[in-house]
Amino acid sequence: MAANLKLEREREGTAARQAALSAVLRATAGDAKVLELYQLLTAEQAARFLGLAEPTLRDMTYRHELPHVKVGKRGVRYRVIDLIGWSDRRSVAAAS
Repeated sequence: MAANLKLEREREGTAARQAALSAVLRATAGDAKVLELYQLLTAEQAARFLGLAEPTLRDMTYRHELPHVKVGKRGVRYRVIDLIGWSDRRSVAAAS
């Protein structure tokens, strides 16, 4: 059961990453640098990128609400492309 949940999360992450990449490439007319999009950010950098307080970011990471990458035993980093995708999924269109 846990393996199925992990596999489902990986699929969702891949789909979200692809959607975010295509959105960024459309928005920048293909000028986005892929290496920059896959750069790993620290918690402080990711919090600044998202406009969140660092404790809020860490809490969301702990609750698995935010995509992250484990580095070593306890280290955590955040891919820029994943943060863009996460932010896009949370955005709400304005009511007309």
